[in-house]
Amino acid sequence: MGNAAGIGAFDRLVARAVPWVPSPVVRRLGAAYVGGMTLDEALGLVNDLRRHHLATTVDILGESVDGDASATAAADAYIATLEALAVRGLPLNISLKPSGLGSGLGWDVAARHIDRVVARAEELGGFVRVDMEESSMIDATLALYRDLRARGRKNVGIVLQSRLWRTADDVCALAELRPNVRLCKGIYLEPPEIGMQDRDAIRASFSALLRLLLKSGSYVAIATHDEQLIVDALASIDELGVGRDGCEFQTLLGVRADLARRLARNHTVRVYVPFGPDSYAYAQRRLRENPQIAGYVARDTLRAMARFAHLSN
Repeated sequence: MGNAAGIGAFDRLVARAVPWVPSPVVRRLGAAYVGGMTLDEALGLVNDLRRHHLATTVDILGESVDGDASATAAADAYIATLEALAVRGLPLNISLKPSGLGSGLGWDVAARHIDRVVARAEELGGFVRVDMEESSMIDATLALYRDLRARGRKNVGIVLQSRLWRTADDVCALAELRPNVRLCKGIYLEPPEIGMQDRDAIRASFSALLRLLLKSGSYVAIATHDEQLIVDALASIDELGVGRDGCEFQTLLGVRADLARRLARNHTVRVYVPFGPDSYAYAQRRLRENPQIAGYVARDTLRAMARFAHLSN
């Protein structure tokens, strides 16, 4: 059993040890969870996943740009990614973070660059997911999303986190827009007054929010590897009569590929494919921020080592 926050002692220990793990080891551990260093590598992986009947969303790694020139370059890179996906006939679906397009410089900066990306995606028939970051950024991110929708951008979605106390109110406030929502637990460990600390409470919130979103007519990307939540989601989908055009499942690259393939037999499954030269920082940051994923990586590595040792004997 995990602690009150749903994180086991082993997971927490692994996450705390990440800063002392040599960078080559972190890169090796994180290799399965990153789509490559270059766009060509990511495109090759996206094509491989498509052959296995898995959809994708592509994210260029990198956060907190240091100036408008960097934010402009990040937007240009996303547009180039969309155009490359279109040329190859691959899924035109990307995810981006406001911090990676200049929110730290001012939300007007991020809004300008994100709108440019969304506009190009719209021209190509693609979709853009605006990721959610820590709680201090939620109001501004939702305001940005509302502004995009008010200006006629329909090819854009948002992310909501089940661990936050406020999320049920956010769902109700957004209901009139029938938003395309990625629903996840949330990786940011917020204080008790902002986020739930109990694993079962976070799970119960996830299932309740999913039903609320589906009932309101929102398209929901169900982003979890938690088997209990997936079972609950499948039951809700069946009970509410939601078709493949009403929801999908989403998984992280390299995490529970077996589960993704199984779900893909009857449902749309989209794999999150991050890529870019910031892969080391991404792997280290994600392992530290999400002890459960850190523990999963460590266990998976230990199992692989055990199999190798067995085959060597």
